[in-house]
Amino acid sequence: MQELQAASIPDVERILDELHENFVSEDPQLVTVESNETGDSLAIGLGRDRSVLNYVSSSKDPPYFTSTGELEVDEPIAFRFGGEWSEFPMRNSVPSSVARQAMMHLCITGRLSSVIQWEQD
Repeated sequence: MQELQAASIPDVERILDELHENFVSEDPQLVTVESNETGDSLAIGLGRDRSVLNYVSSSKDPPYFTSTGELEVDEPIAFRFGGEWSEFPMRNSVPSSVARQAMMHLCITGRLSSVIQWEQD
């Protein structure tokens, strides 16, 4: 698993843009962004029009939080994570642009975005 370092918010945005473009032509991937300050992490699905977000605090202990979107369909959405496919219910997906806004919100404020509804895992 490749680890990249970002020194600023624009660096995070640039890296996520590049990864998204790479994953569109390859396999969609779940990428984890971890805060150097808090150790909290937010995984984001890249390479699709819709994304899934999953939050884990620095303690790595529950509760964990996953995004909740507006779609209620039976088919899953999948992203590769650690070399394996991970499937999520489509109801956990949100538009990729909204997921990116939530990621930037966490990077800037250290808090989960209220733009997204979150369910406790």
